[in-house]
Amino acid sequence: MNLGTKKSYYVFSKTDIKKFKEENNKPLEYIDLIKLVIDTNSELLKLYELNTKSVEISKFNKNDSLIHSQLLKLPLEADTDFDKILVNFNETKPPKIGKVTKVDKATKDLTVINDKANYIERKDFEKISIKKISIIGFSFMTVLIIVIGFVLNQSINRGNSEQEKLSQELIITQLETSGKYDKVAQKMKDFNYPKKDIVNMYLENGQFVNALKADKKAFTSVLDKIDTMNNKEQQEALNELKKANITSKKESISLDLRLALLNKDIDFLKKNIKSVDSQALSDRIVKLFIDEKEYASANEQLKFFANKALDKQAKQAEHDDKKQALTNKVNELKKAVSDTQKQLDAKNTQLSDLHKQLDDLNKNDKSPDKGKHVDDKNKEIDNANKDKNKISDILKDQQGKEKEAQKAVDDFK
Repeated sequence: MNLGTKKSYYVFSKTDIKKFKEENNKPLEYIDLIKLVIDTNSELLKLYELNTKSVEISKFNKNDSLIHSQLLKLPLEADTDFDKILVNFNETKPPKIGKVTKVDKATKDLTVINDKANYIERKDFEKISIKKISIIGFSFMTVLIIVIGFVLNQSINRGNSEQEKLSQELIITQLETSGKYDKVAQKMKDFNYPKKDIVNMYLENGQFVNALKADKKAFTSVLDKIDTMNNKEQQEALNELKKANITSKKESISLDLRLALLNKDIDFLKKNIKSVDSQALSDRIVKLFIDEKEYASANEQLKFFANKALDKQAKQAEHDDKKQALTNKVNELKKAVSDTQKQLDAKNTQLSDLHKQLDDLNKNDKSPDKGKHVDDKNKEIDNANKDKNKISDILKDQQGKEKEAQKAVDDFK
């Protein structure tokens, strides 16, 4: 029994429900019809009281012949088994009764067996008495009936099993869509789902605390799922787990490390390098160390969880930073040299002006204090010369340092 493999046309009428109006006259599989009803019912439950909407569902075959029509009132309770309510939409017309030469692969195989069993050379057949033929025929028919019965029984059992499985999946899907995850988990237990499937259901719905409660061994799976989320979602999930207080001491450190990573708490990460418990977490921490130029810490972390690509990246970043630091030093010294040269130029201009002023005093000053005026001007010139010499010494020192810094950049490999 292969459910939901043939598509039929469904027409949704006598309704003002937007989703059904959009899906009107659509070719759907039976299971998709159930899912559409379940999704719509879940949305309506959030907006309306029970039994306030209705939709008429009509199923047509490819020849536009009506197969089944049914009026459905929505919304219904979240745990309603829609598969049972709409089961008539999955029924098809029974096959016509008549002479059948080929039923399915099983009977076809039996026909081959029958042909082989009756294939006897003409000479031998003529020697067999009618009684023996009757016995052989009766024996064969007995075997044939038993085999057919077995095949049909297996087919029925398989069909029932598939029908039951479909019904279970629909119930679980409906409860999950309604956000009743604990009820989903209980149903999955009732239907003998593996514990791993229950954990995955919780994880897919962001129920990390419940996932751990369902299976304490699922901690790694929980962290793997959290690691795929954005930073804000990760922080919320990690804080929720810490608040629940259901992790071991070692697991709690794993949560703290991830929170420190998100908060860029470099000091905490440095102190707990040895507590990192996975390659993925180590790689993320190394990348942060590289971004923060904590190369020594990055190298230390790589000793515990090697990563050739990150090791190469760390070394290259450290190399580039050192070279950039040397280049920055050269640029700083060049600016210092330029500024000092400007001071020296200004001092030379000042000295030139002072000498002009002294010449003017010597030529034009007729006052009784001329001698004092000349002495004062000479003192200004002496002080200016002293300043000039200091500036010149500073400039020479800076030029020497600039040359050395430039050589360090040129020699850096």
